[in-house]
Amino acid sequence: MKKEYQTFVRQFKDLKEGIQELFIKDLTPGPQKYDTKHVLAEISSHPEKVTAGDILRIRSESGIVLPQVWGIRILKELPESVPGHPWEDVFKVIGKS
Repeated sequence: MKKEYQTFVRQFKDLKEGIQELFIKDLTPGPQKYDTKHVLAEISSHPEKVTAGDILRIRSESGIVLPQVWGIRILKELPESVPGHPWEDVFKVIGKS
C-alpha cells in the first residue's frame, strides 16, 4: 500500500524535482497520521517515475492544495530539528545546509 505525505512550500514554483530536503507530514491513516519527518527524498511531478514511491501532496503556506499529486521516495530520515533560531525562516535554514 502506498503511503501519503504532504509538504508545504512558499510558492508552488519553488518546489523542484530531484533530491530535496523536506519536512513532510504523514497522511496515511493509522496511529502515525500527522507525524512530521525531516527527510532527504527524491520527488517528481510525475509520480509514476519514482521507483517504489509514495504520494506527495503539496500545499502553499496559506494551505492551498496543488491539484496535481507528486511522487516521493524517502532516501534518508534526517534529525527532527534544524540548527537556528526559533524566529528564523525554516525554508532559508534548510537552504543553508
